[in-house]
Order: sequence, then structure tokens, then C-alpha cells
Amino acid sequence: MTRTATHRPAGRRRRFRHDDLVAVDLFSGFGGLTRGIETAGFTTIMAANHNTYKVEVHEANHPHAEHWIADLVDPESSDYHSARDLPAADLLAAGVSCVNHSHANTLKAYEQGLTLFGMNDPEFESRVTRSERDRATANCVLHYAAQHHPRLILVECTTELTSWGPALPGRAKVGDGSTYRWWLKQFSDLGYKHKILYLNSMFFGVGQSRDRYYAAFWDRRLPTPDLDHRPESWCGHCDRTVEAVWSWKTGVPPTGSVRYGKQYNYRCPSCRREVVPPMTPSLAALDLSDLGTRIGDREQAGKRPLAAATMARAERCRSRFAEFPAVLMPAKATHGSERHLWQPMSTQTSQQETALLTTGAIVAAHRHNGDGQHITRPMDTVTSTHEKAVLLAVDNYQGAPRGANVPLPTQGGSETLGLLTAGVVPYRQNTIPTMHAEPMPTVTADQIPGLLTAAGTIKNNGGLGEANYRAHPLSNPLGTIVSSGGQALLFSGWHKHNGTNENATTTLVAEWRAALAEIALEDCHFRMLGAHEIGRACDFDVDFPDYKGTFAVWGSAREQTDGFGNAVSPAVGAWIGQRLRAILHTAECAA
Repeated sequence: MTRTATHRPAGRRRRFRHDDLVAVDLFSGFGGLTRGIETAGFTTIMAANHNTYKVEVHEANHPHAEHWIADLVDPESSDYHSARDLPAADLLAAGVSCVNHSHANTLKAYEQGLTLFGMNDPEFESRVTRSERDRATANCVLHYAAQHHPRLILVECTTELTSWGPALPGRAKVGDGSTYRWWLKQFSDLGYKHKILYLNSMFFGVGQSRDRYYAAFWDRRLPTPDLDHRPESWCGHCDRTVEAVWSWKTGVPPTGSVRYGKQYNYRCPSCRREVVPPMTPSLAALDLSDLGTRIGDREQAGKRPLAAATMARAERCRSRFAEFPAVLMPAKATHGSERHLWQPMSTQTSQQETALLTTGAIVAAHRHNGDGQHITRPMDTVTSTHEKAVLLAVDNYQGAPRGANVPLPTQGGSETLGLLTAGVVPYRQNTIPTMHAEPMPTVTADQIPGLLTAAGTIKNNGGLGEANYRAHPLSNPLGTIVSSGGQALLFSGWHKHNGTNENATTTLVAEWRAALAEIALEDCHFRMLGAHEIGRACDFDVDFPDYKGTFAVWGSAREQTDGFGNAVSPAVGAWIGQRLRAILHTAECAA
């Protein structure tokens, strides 16, 4: 058989120090795990993947590494290359896709870039053999470990890996876990200890809720690494910040599906009550300079009208989060759930399936320039600690932008001002409000903002009941302010959602909801998320308007979405990699 696997030498000459720790990455894709372990201090010398496009993207971002474009799974494939023949390394990293799967399903998944989970193959389930098991991608990790015995191994997969095995009676897509248990035992026989981790990327500075399985293996002669995730979290009962403890709620179900909030949570180490770690909102990844097309204008703009089911879904999303001027909504009925922008995005898959539905109001980062034009830009990245202050702009119509902590210029009788402000009203009792120029408090899942920015303005010299969204959006300067115009601004703040701790914004939110309800769905704007937004939501530093990212990527939106959606979150890989690297340093010091 003619072998067509392709070896691509490193595009840049590598220069190693004698103490460099080197790594090999199997099924490297866009290189999320590669970026993570390199942040942790490893140098990737080799990456392998079957997809030429993804290898080329990986190569552009990691030119110091050699690459194989090859099928690592099926020995009968013309482009097969054995994992055993890859170079030895200190760390083997692998983002595997593991399930009971037949040769045909393997080829289908490779050709179409699909996940192997969920494929229904009853014939295979009834005749599973050891040779078929050896074709599973996870077993490539075993092959490499048996050949080279790296001191460290890091495997990432969807949580359903634990159900890997022959199908349970009457459940064609759920295995009994026997193959998974056999797989783990092989590592023990090879001299490794291990720890299984279930982690959600949103607690690591990533703007999406992405639950994944991670298995860390280390040579049993090494110290045990500290792999307990203890994020600093606020405990309302103890009234202080604590190091939260990861805790099971139900254990692993037969399906293997383990999700934050359902199967596990975090608890206070003192009172054992549930706490919610800081998380990153989807707002950190969105490009709000583009709100899409007004739904009623789609045909005029050369776009197909939205399907009836999509319109119904949009109306449901708008009704659920009426206090928000923008909602992330699933563009397909079978995928995801709607989220407001201060929640992390739902798990991004290989498909472009999330849309942005807005009322037409810019949600973040507004300012007016000197000539009165409205300018928008994306919000700076919001990390898991949310150290960024709420973006605001106070602008003299004829002057430079000013912060709210800067005095206004001399007020003339007819001077026109464009004004946008945002403050934060506390969502916890006995908490001092965070005002305009101060950092925003940590956002957690049960502390939901009632309003991010003003969606309109109040008629000059009028009251809250005269708030008019459609007549005067924030994209225009305010009208003339006179000496008695004390109600010229519609303030935006937060309120405790579904709670008894009502505060100063309650009436305001109700008024704003009433104004928003007047807007017809056809007047809302709709668009699919762009590939660059999906990339940022998957923790890749991609280009953005007015910002040059460090991650090189090209290709169609579908290709990019597939690459980002199948990637490992770099930040989680870095967190685990740093803890694994620490035990090598400890062992070297002890020696």
C-alpha cells in the first residue's frame, strides 16, 4: 500500500536549552491544548492531526514544531502513521474523541470533521472486539505511552468518555463503560497514577460554559500534583471570599454526561454551602460594533427572511430576557439555550449555531467623538476577576471624550451633550454601590444584572414615565439641557433578579421593560456570530475590529468555526499543565 501520510518539518529552527521540557500533541487541531501547555512552560516539538487545513493553521502558530498530517487511528488507512513512531517527550498531550466506533464511523468522522459521540452503530455494538477498540483515538495515547513512557500525560475529551463500552440494553448510544475502565487500567499497568478532572472553561477566563473531561497521568515515581481546582469565590453565609471546594452532587451518570450545576458544584470549605466562582461573560467575546440586520429589512438587504421557527425562538428569547437589549439565542432548535450577555456563552460546537438578537441598542463601549458621530468598539476583554470598570462615556459635543470622574466643561444655555453612563447597584445586601469609575464587582451565576446600559433617554424635563426608546436612542446626542432638566438621563444599573433585595433600579427596570415591549420583533436586529467572536469565546486571541490578535487563522467561517469549536480551551490546558510541570521541578530539586 502506498502511504500518503505527510511529514512537515518545523518551519523555524528550534533552539533548546538543556533543561527544556518538551511535549508532543496528538489530534492537535487548532492547537488549544498546545497553546495551554506552552503557556505552562513546555515546548511542543511535534503535533499530529489528520486534517490538512488544521495542521496548516497549527503550523502557522507553532512554526517551531514538526507536524504530521496523518490518520493515527486506522492501520489500514493509506495515510496511517503510528503514534508509536512519534518522538519521545516529557509530556504527551491529546485531545481525543473516544467512543465505541466502527471503521466506517471513524472514516465518516475524519472526513466530515464530526464528533464520534452520538453516532448510532448497532452492528458494531453487538460485535465489539479488541481490534476494534484499538482503533479508538484514546488508544493512540496508550500506544505512545507503551513505546516512550513520557513522565506526564494529559488527555482531554467530552465527559461521555466514561461510558465508552458496549451499548447498554435498550440504549444504543450509551455504553457500559467497560472499555473505558480497561483503558484506564492499562495506564496503571504501565506505571502511571492518574486523576480525573471535570472542569468548566467559564471559570478559567473563557467566555463560554464548556464542561470537559481531563485525565492527568504521571509516572508513579513522581510526587502527586496539586490538581484540586479551588477558585476564590464569595460565600454569602460566611460573608467573605473563600477558596471554593469542587464537590459532587450526583456522581457520574450512565451516559457519562457531567455538567456543572447538575452533577457537580463548588462549596464553601467552612460552611459547606454552595458558592459560585467568578465566571467570564460572553460579552467579553462579542463584537458589538456589528448588530446585524433589522429583521424587517432582511429581504431588502438581500437576505432570506427568518423561518417561522426562528422567529418564534427569537420572541421567546426576547420575552425571557426583556430587560436586556441583546440576547444570544440558539439558531437551531436542537442546540443550546438563550443567554443574556452577562452569562457565559453556551458550549460552542463545530457548527455556527448561535445568533445575536438585539433591540438595536449598542450594549457596551459607546462614546461620541468631537464631531458628534457615534462610535462603537468591543469591550476590552473581561477576565474571570472582572477588573474592568463598566465602560462609559461622557462627551462634550464639541470636545474630547471625558470620564464620569472628570468635571463637565462650562455649561452654556444651548450646548448639546451626548451622554452615556453606567453604574452598578449592589446585588448583595450590605454592599456599597460601585459607582461610575470603579471596577465592577465579580459577576456570578446567581447574581444577574438587571440592566447593562441605558436603552434610551428620557424626554428633557420629563419623568421616568416619559422614557422613549424609539424616539431618542443613545446613538444620538441628548437634547438641549436647561437649568430645570434634572431627568435628562436614563440611568442603567443592576438589580437582584428574582430576589427580595430590591434596590433603586427596580422601578427603572420596569419602566424600561415597558418601553422595550413597544418594539416589534421586526424592528430587532439579528445576525449569526462571526468566526472571530467564536474564536474569542473559545479563548483564542484572534483579530478584532481595531485590534490585532496573535492567533493566525484563515479559511471560511465554517472551517474556522469547526476548528475553534473542537479545540481545547487553552486556559484550562495551561492551568493543568502548570501543575503537572511543578512536580517535575519538585522531583528535580529533590534529586
